[in-house]
Amino acid sequence: MRETEWIRRYIVPLVSAPGAAHLTDDVAQLCHTGAVTIVTADMLVEDRHFLASDPLHTVGQKIIRVSVSDVFAKGALPKEGVLSLAWPSSKTESDFSAFMSGIGEALRLFHIDLIGGDLVSTDGPLVANLTLTGTITGPSYPLRSGAKPGDVVWVSGEIGFGGVGLRDAQAGVGSLAAERYRVPQLASLQQVASVAEHATASMDISDGLLLDANRMANASDVAIHIALDLVPLADPREDLAEILFQCRAGDDYQVLLTAPDMVKLPEFTKIGHVSDGEGLQLSWKGQPVSVPERLGYLHGADPQP
Repeated sequence: MRETEWIRRYIVPLVSAPGAAHLTDDVAQLCHTGAVTIVTADMLVEDRHFLASDPLHTVGQKIIRVSVSDVFAKGALPKEGVLSLAWPSSKTESDFSAFMSGIGEALRLFHIDLIGGDLVSTDGPLVANLTLTGTITGPSYPLRSGAKPGDVVWVSGEIGFGGVGLRDAQAGVGSLAAERYRVPQLASLQQVASVAEHATASMDISDGLLLDANRMANASDVAIHIALDLVPLADPREDLAEILFQCRAGDDYQVLLTAPDMVKLPEFTKIGHVSDGEGLQLSWKGQPVSVPERLGYLHGADPQP
């Protein structure tokens, strides 16, 4: 199964609402009068998006944070959530209490009102889905498709904590990276405000910097060039293979954006530029680097096209 192809073939033809942008973005705009409201949805599956050994308190925090990341990447603020759970019959009430305590902690931190959802029992893995609304802070919000030749490419935070942290967690190593993998750190409210004010295109980095930059390039019909030596890494290295690992591991939940060249964003890191052309281009200390065949985390078994 290749998720993106199935979505394009079977689901996109059913989507007619103008605010859905033909499912080319991570959020949609709810079409009603008053303040513009966007909506996003994320699903986490045990042993696919988190480890069965991860503390349930952190899993509860993560399901909220990954959706907040989508909203922040549009320069918006989260508002209301609908939570649906398929809860394994093998887990106990104390497990559920730990999970929900993480949910509650994140809801309070990001000022989200939980307004509904569903809970079912399952003999399979834990599955959590959050549908989250957000209110934009300006007259509009940046899609993936707005990057223009001449724009500068910026990222918030550091790239690679998801990959390095997962590697540590799988090895049983207690580290800051493992903590950041389990409970992703998101962009600051100051950075969210800068997205709203300056971004021509923006998205969160969930499946890997390289894969998501390529998606932005394709959505915008431009080429995006990334200088790998400028990328702020969770674990800075000189080894190109390790740098590429961190740039395509996923689970970073930072913001990737483009902005006009004259705009300065001191709270972000400049990592590249936009030009005429198509797709992703890479360099390392001024020298071109071949773009890997696999750019990031893929939902499904088929290779990256």
